[in-house]
Amino acid sequence: MEPWKKKKHLMRPARYVTRFEPIEREVIGNLTATVSEAIIARAQSAPKDELAEMMGIASGHKEAPEDPSLARLFPDFQKPGDEEYEGDNSLLRSIHENDIARAKLEHLQVVNYALGPTGGVEVSIEEDEAPAFVAALNDMRLYVSASERPLEELADKEAIVEWLAFAQDSLLQAMME
Repeated sequence: MEPWKKKKHLMRPARYVTRFEPIEREVIGNLTATVSEAIIARAQSAPKDELAEMMGIASGHKEAPEDPSLARLFPDFQKPGDEEYEGDNSLLRSIHENDIARAKLEHLQVVNYALGPTGGVEVSIEEDEAPAFVAALNDMRLYVSASERPLEELADKEAIVEWLAFAQDSLLQAMME
C-alpha cells in the first residue's frame, strides 16, 4: 500500500488517494464484509421490546456481546471502578447500541464504495468521507485483533492488524496536513 496523499483541487474539494496491492484490496474488501455481517447479525439478534416498539423507540441488546471481536466493537459504557447504578449499563446499551451499529455499518459502506465494484486498487475518497474511512479501518483492526476464530484470508493476524494500523495512521497523517 502506498501512503495516503491529499490532493488539493482549485475548483473541487480535496481528495485523499492511495493505491492498494491487489491482495490488500481483496483483504480489506473481505474484512468489510465479515465485520458488516457480524454487526448485522448482532443487531438482528436483539430481543424485541414490545413497549419500546409501541413508543417508536429502538431498543437493542442489554448485555455485552459474548464474541470477543464484537465486544471490542460494542464495549460497555462504564469503566471498571466507575460508580455503578444497577441497570445503567444495560439501559444505555439497549438505547444506543443500534445507533452505534448503524454508524459502523455506514462507515464500512464508505470503504466498500471507495473500493468500487470492479475491485480496483486505486482508491480515492472525498475529504468528508475520510473520517468514516478511518473509523472503518479502526473497527476492522479491533475486530481482527480480538478474533479468536480464524478468518480465511488472515494467515498472519498480527501482520493484518499492523497493516490496518498503518493504513489508518497514513490516512490520519494526510488529513492533518
